[in-house]
Amino acid sequence: MMLRLVSLDCPSCGSALRGEGLDTIFFCDHCGDAATLGEDGLEMVESAALVPAAGRAARTWRPAWLIETEVTVSERIRHRGRRSDGWQEPRTFVIPAFEIPLGDLTRIARALSEVIGETREVPREPIHGGTLSIDDAVTLIRHLVIGDEVRKSDMLASVMVDIEVIGSRLVALPFEPTSVGLRCSITGVTVRPQG
Repeated sequence: MMLRLVSLDCPSCGSALRGEGLDTIFFCDHCGDAATLGEDGLEMVESAALVPAAGRAARTWRPAWLIETEVTVSERIRHRGRRSDGWQEPRTFVIPAFEIPLGDLTRIARALSEVIGETREVPREPIHGGTLSIDDAVTLIRHLVIGDEVRKSDMLASVMVDIEVIGSRLVALPFEPTSVGLRCSITGVTVRPQG
């Protein structure tokens, strides 16, 4: 096994990047650009911030992936072998990239993906805790789509789901701290960060 030290300096402006122990996603507090830590070091990733809903404030920010996809659901087989129509459509998902329980992650990802809203420039504030890779985010998207198909009333027996990533970027998600966790300033969903 070979270890290599990577300087955590922003590839865009050279400022020091700050993070938490297991972070692999970094937003620069100085210029707002984002990078992921990969096998070859820091790699720049397009970034933005999602705007809080009207009447809500952003007191803290957390990282997420905004992923544009082409979703194809095919080979949809219902109970007793009856086939039903599949579908194909472009969809955009927002997948939080910080550590929260899977139930919270699924709930907030589903809610965010329904009301994405506007983006703006990344705030020059600490945005830490990014540990979810783009590949893991796409796996969660597949989980969300299959879950939606299973919840339909036609007693699904099996389905084939293909997720083609068209584009992706990191986004800063706005939250308000509460006594029980973080309330999303876009959806109002409260999550309990871990770690």
